[in-house]
Amino acid sequence: MSKFELIEFQFDPDDFEMSLEDEFLITKLTKEIESVTDPKVLKEATLKLLHLAVGRQAVIRGLVRRLCNLEADVVSKLYED
Repeated sequence: MSKFELIEFQFDPDDFEMSLEDEFLITKLTKEIESVTDPKVLKEATLKLLHLAVGRQAVIRGLVRRLCNLEADVVSKLYED
């Protein structure tokens, strides 16, 4: 068996809580979307929200990758056979 590296990260439920700002944004956008009657406007809003969500996901993924690399250097252990 070859060498392997074990990396473990702990997450706290608080790490995934929405902020008050997030909750206000969801409420605002929900009201705006519910008031739309034109399907073209609804489609446009949906596409904008899709681009926003995917863009945020890319930023988060990049930040997580950077943090994981930094933490891995600190907490990683190399195990030999």
